[in-house]
Amino acid sequence: MDKQQPQKDSRGISFWATATVAVFFFLSTFFLVAMLIGGFTAWKSLVTGEEGLEREYIEEVVEGSGEKKIALVTIEGIIRTAPTALFPDDTGTVEGFKKQLKRIKNDDQIEAILLQIESPGGGITASDIIYNEILRYREEKEKKVIVLMGDVAASGGYYISAAADKIVAHPTTITGSIGVILPLINISELIHKYGVEDTSITSGAMKDIGSPTRPMSPEEKAVLEGIIQEMYERFVSVVAAGRDMPVEKVKKLADGRIYTAQQALEEGLVDQLGYLSDAIELAKEMAGLDEARVIRYKRKWRLSDLLKVAQRVTPPGIHQLFELPGMDFPRLMYLWLPGFTQGIITR
Repeated sequence: MDKQQPQKDSRGISFWATATVAVFFFLSTFFLVAMLIGGFTAWKSLVTGEEGLEREYIEEVVEGSGEKKIALVTIEGIIRTAPTALFPDDTGTVEGFKKQLKRIKNDDQIEAILLQIESPGGGITASDIIYNEILRYREEKEKKVIVLMGDVAASGGYYISAAADKIVAHPTTITGSIGVILPLINISELIHKYGVEDTSITSGAMKDIGSPTRPMSPEEKAVLEGIIQEMYERFVSVVAAGRDMPVEKVKKLADGRIYTAQQALEEGLVDQLGYLSDAIELAKEMAGLDEARVIRYKRKWRLSDLLKVAQRVTPPGIHQLFELPGMDFPRLMYLWLPGFTQGIITR
């Protein structure tokens, strides 16, 4: 009797084929999900800016060598709490300064900060926050801060400078303007001429204080002057403490006038005149360094910045014709900036 030939196990072939397909789809799904998660994370980071400070602010060497560093930080433009509409660069904002300062605090090789100020001032709160951040850094890290003034370092720009260990002014710097301003305009006669009537309803006589549509009463003026005086006294005390100067002497200098670099040096408002190279040498000397790398942080533009611009920019409208001082909303300013520009720079 012939032996039967062994039959092929068709079920075994089918099993392995199915298993192979299942494994393939499992691995494909796994890698697809991983890519989606990674892509979402990257997209979220790109759009929202949620990334490490080391990636957001790239370190670049300006000059010098060695392990120790001096951080070059710039405060430029109007000192404010938020970016302006068209320029979301944050060199003059509280948030931008805080981020760079945090980056500096995380780097143990940084021995001093060289703060370049190119600003006519800005908001009183923004100026005071940056001032306080500098003082806290000096106390917590026991490191030196040197200010180098550019073309203009006035009002709020000088307020911030008072927190530094030393101030170097460029020979052509304009500084000073120690004081407070509350930009207000009054168009009551203009609107009366064209038959416009303000029918605002208030809960009290002082609720619409500073209104541009009616004359200011003596009582309202006294209230505003009292607030201005209080903020002025704070400014004076900051300068007196920072420059180790009697309050009465500061008040003689703090009538709002601006000073040349030479005049500021003679009055004790700055420590020396010089250039960037001089400020770097002073920073190295005060930090006890023979050599150091001078570094600064370059912020990367992200998609979130472009989206912020898109949100802030609106088509030209009639309201833009009236963007004069005080027309957005009244605010106290440590600011020296002649001309009708306050309405568009403080947003």
